[in-house]
Amino acid sequence: MIISIVNNKGGVLKTTLATNLAACFSLDNKKTIVLDLDGQGNVAATFGKNPYTLKNTVMEYLKGECELDDVVIGEREPYLHILPSNDELNYFDFYLSNGILKVDSLKDLIHKLDEIYDYVIIDTPPIMSSIVSTVLSITNVALIPFEPDQYAVLGLRRIAMASKKFIEKGNTNLKVIAIPTKVNNRANIHKEIINIAIRPKLTSQGVYVTNCYISSSTKSTAAVGYERVPIVLSIQKNKFQKEYDSLKNEIIGYINGEEYGQEKEI
Repeated sequence: MIISIVNNKGGVLKTTLATNLAACFSLDNKKTIVLDLDGQGNVAATFGKNPYTLKNTVMEYLKGECELDDVVIGEREPYLHILPSNDELNYFDFYLSNGILKVDSLKDLIHKLDEIYDYVIIDTPPIMSSIVSTVLSITNVALIPFEPDQYAVLGLRRIAMASKKFIEKGNTNLKVIAIPTKVNNRANIHKEIINIAIRPKLTSQGVYVTNCYISSSTKSTAAVGYERVPIVLSIQKNKFQKEYDSLKNEIIGYINGEEYGQEKEI
């Protein structure tokens, strides 16, 4: 299954969501890989790797300069791998226009990973680029993390409309799921934005808004900074591990057409 994390706005926990969901799947003994298609290289950094000192990244593979095994890094064998990137990925469109790369090269890579792994989690750049367009044309699920503020509504509607275009163009089984992040449990305004301003509008456009959410916290940063792992894999037990596990279960339940009770009401 191909699951992509998309949003044309930065700072909404895309990489945090991608790496922690992947960790959750790996703990279920599902073979999972995180494909980093964001040139910031934050997936590698999450696991304590310097993306700028890596000999091979996804770009070297796409240019045919190395084999897949030369790029993939094992983090929790045999269940969790990453396919890292760095800032050279920012030249993807330039390489396309100059014939150095082809769009089909990226599609072929994603399909190849889908044959090897139970879950392919794709972290995308925070812009509507050819990378995002390519990913949305073949992904099974698009997850849209969003921070519940006054600027979220228009951005979410734009992404929802873009996703619908890819459904119309042939990716007919694409499911779109919006996930609240950085939610302050004590802020009534967050609940109002999600339940009054966002949920009804997105639901009417065929976008599912999860009942589970990611709380506002600095603990994820601490886990990455001190332990070099996503918070789900932290040796320090914490409530966020359950948060991500509940979110994972809700996402899979929705994908499988199951009813999901509001275990954690916003």
